[in-house]
Amino acid sequence: MPKLPMKMPTMPPRPVDATLHGVVDYTAGTTLITVFPKLAGIEGTRAARQIRIAGAIHAGYSTVTDYPLGLVKAIPFQVHLAMDALGAIALAATPFVTGQYKKGTRQWVPHVALGLFELASLAMTDPTGKGDFHGDVQAVQEANTEDPHRKIYDGDRAVAPTSA
Repeated sequence: MPKLPMKMPTMPPRPVDATLHGVVDYTAGTTLITVFPKLAGIEGTRAARQIRIAGAIHAGYSTVTDYPLGLVKAIPFQVHLAMDALGAIALAATPFVTGQYKKGTRQWVPHVALGLFELASLAMTDPTGKGDFHGDVQAVQEANTEDPHRKIYDGDRAVAPTSA
């Protein structure tokens, strides 16, 4: 029987590059440390402390990651992504390991939601750091040089009138 060539499955796009990943790292870390516990309704609880600690650790190792927004550039980007994955799983598991899930959904839903957010962010991040979504930069630059007033008032209509 002849062998058919195997078609390799196509990977979903990974548009997030290292710079955008860094922006998300610092934004998420800062949010977790400052306002997230209050917004989630867990201020002053053990869950809030755990989430703040996770945010501080995340922001901390982001500062020493070798990517455009890293300050020291000691940890390779791929190692950073592995730490993100481990941290997401650990954070999501924390209320179940400690038994605090028994105190109600507010004590475990934020952990699981944040873990899922982190894993989704990782799924969209290109591990090479380049990102695989590249727009037509030249077309954007050309469009930015055009006079917007002319395009609005002297150009074709955006919507054609209907005929009755």
